[in-house]
Amino acid sequence: MTTTRRSTTKDSRALCAWLVVTACLLGARGVAHADDVDSLFTSGAQALQQGRVGDAIDAFEAYADRGLVDAVASYDRGLAYAERVRIGAEKDGDLGRAAQGFEEALDLSRDPKLVADAERGLAAVRGEVARRRLRAGQPVEVDPGRSLSRTLAALLVENTWAVVALAASAALGLGLFVRWLARRPRVRVGGGVMAGVAAPALAFAVAMTAAARHDRLSLVEAVVVTSTARPTDERGVILPGSTPMPEGARVEVIREQGPSARVRFGALDAWLPAGALRPLAQLAR
Repeated sequence: MTTTRRSTTKDSRALCAWLVVTACLLGARGVAHADDVDSLFTSGAQALQQGRVGDAIDAFEAYADRGLVDAVASYDRGLAYAERVRIGAEKDGDLGRAAQGFEEALDLSRDPKLVADAERGLAAVRGEVARRRLRAGQPVEVDPGRSLSRTLAALLVENTWAVVALAASAALGLGLFVRWLARRPRVRVGGGVMAGVAAPALAFAVAMTAAARHDRLSLVEAVVVTSTARPTDERGVILPGSTPMPEGARVEVIREQGPSARVRFGALDAWLPAGALRPLAQLAR
């Protein structure tokens, strides 16, 4: 327990240190990006650079409300919320909204520098959430990670999995054809081995293609933006022995029904208030 407390204290210090360093570097990113975005982004970046955190949040939220999707804007929005925590002006949900901005930046960006910054920011925020949950006697797991099937499907894009399935299908057909027509025993055995290897490869590639297609077309994810949301069943009854969902946790939204949403978080399948979630923006599918 002593080791864990030391670790989470370091996480809290890491959040503050990371924010200070990042704030010093923010100006260069804002200037480089200002040529490509409207005045909302420019005013938000300038406000954040000048320490006017509330104005920065308002500008970046207005930017998002217009349906504009941009990795740098998402990152800077997350940074603004995290900065408000650091300066002691925190409002409920600030850590969750910071995590949501960093998660969104990771999903949208292919810039290695921005991705690295967003990863550091997300780790610092979740470390602070874990520290607070430990202090409250709650489970500290904030990110259970993706399921194995989704992790495998994400290794390749949908079209690549489709090409793999096509190649496996061709190998299966060729193996069966050789085994059927060949007269030499060795050739027939070789055809059988080829078919035996190609068949499971084809099944796996088809399954991954379907999973990648589902993620592209149907997957909706969100981040928990409050520290008080407790998982319930469909009737709204709190699950026995449950604790509040970790603020900043990334969840899969299975279905929305009125003011509630059914979500999946690791092995947990439960309902949360829809207002406790902030969806992650996606590029056009």
